[in-house]
Amino acid sequence: MIRFLVQALLLTAVFIAAWRAGGKPEKYVATIYFSMLVVGSAQALLFLPATQADYEELYYFRFMLDFAALGGVVFAALRYDRWWTLWVGSVQFIAVMAHLLRAMDMPIPPLAYAVMERWPVWIAIVLTALGTYLHNRRWSATRTDT
Repeated sequence: MIRFLVQALLLTAVFIAAWRAGGKPEKYVATIYFSMLVVGSAQALLFLPATQADYEELYYFRFMLDFAALGGVVFAALRYDRWWTLWVGSVQFIAVMAHLLRAMDMPIPPLAYAVMERWPVWIAIVLTALGTYLHNRRWSATRTDT
């Protein structure tokens, strides 16, 4: 539970920072991950939170969520000229691949499946924060130079 709260607080901070100091790709990607947090939390509140049993087989809800996020991030990576969106797309692809490997009945232990599905979000949060910081620094430098 502590990990989830830390992730939720960090993601909320990155979301707010992206909307205050980021450009369109920073806002777009931060909104994708913040939406994943909201939808995932709503699903856990309305139904049941994820357990290890959910990772014994394909976790359909998370698969759909991760696949939709991959589509959004790839769109941002193709539309905007930011290096970090490619990296976010890469880590999101790892999450989707975890689901696809599980769907193909590959012998992946539930813990490995959960790690492959969850850790890319942590990396995406850090990359989005870094992208927001770099955009703000670049934008501030061009604003003061003129």
